[in-house]
Amino acid sequence: MLGLLTDLWKKNDALDTTRKIWIPNVYLILIFLVLLFSESAFVSVSWAQEVNISPGSIPGELRCPDQNHASRPAVRQEDIFVPPGKDVLARLPIRNETYTQEIFLGERKNPDPSKPFSIALWGDSHAASGYFSEELMRALKLTRDRVQPTFIPPTMDRSGVRLPIQKYCQSPGWSYEYAYTANQKSPDFAKGLVNLKSDVPQSYLWVDFRLQPQSPNLRSLDILYAPPPPGQTTFIAISADDGAEKIIKINPEGDGIIHINSEHPISIIKLRLIVGTLVLQGFIPQYIGKPSLFLDTLGIPGATVRGWKALNTDYLKRTENNTAYDLVILEYGTNEGNDKNLDLAKYATDLRASLKNLRQVYPDSLCVLIGPTDRGVLVKRTSRQETQYSETPPNNLLHYAQVHHKLGTIQAAIGKEYSCEYWSWQNAMGGEGGAYLWLRHTPSLITRDLTHLSTSGYQLSARKFVADTNLNDFVHAH
Repeated sequence: MLGLLTDLWKKNDALDTTRKIWIPNVYLILIFLVLLFSESAFVSVSWAQEVNISPGSIPGELRCPDQNHASRPAVRQEDIFVPPGKDVLARLPIRNETYTQEIFLGERKNPDPSKPFSIALWGDSHAASGYFSEELMRALKLTRDRVQPTFIPPTMDRSGVRLPIQKYCQSPGWSYEYAYTANQKSPDFAKGLVNLKSDVPQSYLWVDFRLQPQSPNLRSLDILYAPPPPGQTTFIAISADDGAEKIIKINPEGDGIIHINSEHPISIIKLRLIVGTLVLQGFIPQYIGKPSLFLDTLGIPGATVRGWKALNTDYLKRTENNTAYDLVILEYGTNEGNDKNLDLAKYATDLRASLKNLRQVYPDSLCVLIGPTDRGVLVKRTSRQETQYSETPPNNLLHYAQVHHKLGTIQAAIGKEYSCEYWSWQNAMGGEGGAYLWLRHTPSLITRDLTHLSTSGYQLSARKFVADTNLNDFVHAH
């Protein structure tokens, strides 16, 4: 035990001056005394272990501690890329039309009228932005208060990600581990396919889980974590709504879940690492009241479908918390299409392995693969050009459009092997070259990077998806 405190002090003293957090001697002595005389004062966490917390009063807006953020370097004028001009685009074989796609999702297996319809959407930055999911709710004639998540990934601080929470505060010292870039075989990830890790003492994460401002609605919360290495001691502190902290000793042999329970509704959970290594994998909220729809959006900017190929399905099923989605959606392809060394045969192999793992976890769910959007090609603007568009075309303005079409064709074919329907986002935009038309639309339906859609573009896409799949009939069937 004394060694634990010595290790804590050394870690704190080893931090550089910009990150050092001095822990008062009195605080260290108190921890030592409790460890020495009352090991039971700490909660040793294992599967389904409940931790009772006494929340404080209903909090106002969550306020984050001040942090120094490094400014980003300015983009040099000669590095700016712009879309091609009208004269260049006029010579391209672009169809000015959209496609109506009739997607038959199939029949729900063993539907339970007492349970709301549940959807999970995994994908890249198109899903992570949240605009597609939010419009999906509106297209299903539902308001935000009638939709709840069953799982929230720990990607609050990830650029380009919007989650169904009110606000968060996160300290420096955390790093991300992604399933799609994992080097080891069958790594341990929960269904967010991402881990948030820190071994820096006093690292914190505060999350306001309210779906509506000033309205506590969290009945309980499960915190998923990857157990620390054997032999390593990890202590964390958790509080609710600025109530008293509960100090918890993480059990390295546990199954990775902390169940937070409270007599009163909770708004804000504050989590602090005292010593050791903490690997957060996500949050399972239990809200007050029954929703009309469960919707989990699990997008990660930069992600590829390879994350599903790499993961440990046995571990994922253990952390699933018995969630049986009615519909699972995989939206990938944009980042694969950006790979200069893309091997379509290898992509097909990876996709097949990924869908095999998906079906091991969700064998009975309805399934849809959403292909990559259409994408345009930007032209480098020199410092002498003032226009927002360039009349100097590259070799092939339809390069990405053609690659995305090939990826979509593979998805459609392999998806059938695993009872997954295919919805072409590219065709919903008008086919190859549709990105250029969406840029000229008023309002613009795609951003000027010709890759990511505008808010209006995501909203239009979500409405098309709901219409093409007749999703309303499933969600409101009971």
